[in-house]
Amino acid sequence: MELKCAWWNCKLSPPKNGATRYPVTDNFFSVVHAILQREVDILGLCEVDRNNIQHLQQALNEGSYSKYIVLDLYSPGKSIDDFCLIFNSEKFSVSTEAVDANIKDSHTDQWLKAGIFIGLTPTQGNEIFFGLSHWQSRGTYSYGSTERLRLGDALRTKAMAILDVHPSSPIVLLGDYNDEPFDISIVRGIGASRDINYVKKSSKYFYNPFWSHLSPHPEGPAGTFIHPKCIGSDGAVFDQILFSSHFVREWEFKEHAAIISDINFVESNTQWKDISDHYPILSHVTRIQS
Repeated sequence: MELKCAWWNCKLSPPKNGATRYPVTDNFFSVVHAILQREVDILGLCEVDRNNIQHLQQALNEGSYSKYIVLDLYSPGKSIDDFCLIFNSEKFSVSTEAVDANIKDSHTDQWLKAGIFIGLTPTQGNEIFFGLSHWQSRGTYSYGSTERLRLGDALRTKAMAILDVHPSSPIVLLGDYNDEPFDISIVRGIGASRDINYVKKSSKYFYNPFWSHLSPHPEGPAGTFIHPKCIGSDGAVFDQILFSSHFVREWEFKEHAAIISDINFVESNTQWKDISDHYPILSHVTRIQS
């Protein structure tokens, strides 16, 4: 079995009061199509609302991507979950309904938006859980703050609870964490390591392949998030896909951590910043035959 997972913060509907909403354009669909053309099985999106999700499903049904189902994971209110999950219905079916990992800060009474989990079962093999996250910005919770560590800890707590009930089910975490692979919220909060051999021995850790994008990539972007406010670099690796230890023991990585930036837009004069300040990312694994 092969599994291709992708993630993109598409910037259509930021979950913030007064934030600018952007229309669903042909250029937006050109990005989604470019990702799906890579035969991805799972594509998580954030910064979408219910109208965006309905529009996207309609467009996929009318095109050549009718095998993909857009799962509405949007939740309004004070703790907005701004997600949808696009999955290949020929390979997967929903087996466990969505459950969130969000917690309320006892001091501020504000929600820490850790993420949401959904279980999908492939036509062959064990159920796989996918955790989608869009953590609050560093403008809301500052770099290195206790709140950011608690976001990671809340996500990990929910993941470990899932493993307690489903020990043979792998977990994939996809998200825009607004933190980088080396930050304490990722390393200690989630429990994510760059060392694949360490994760192989430590069943409660996650493997984070996106450490590889902290070194120079002359032919690619400086990170998954490109913004002039980035300090010391033109970009940051805020978007990451993490894998439970099942994957380093029972699967083989074909593509550890790809940033998708080679996309042809419908309008030739369009620049990436006109679409989003985040690039899509992709990882590809295949199960080892026993």
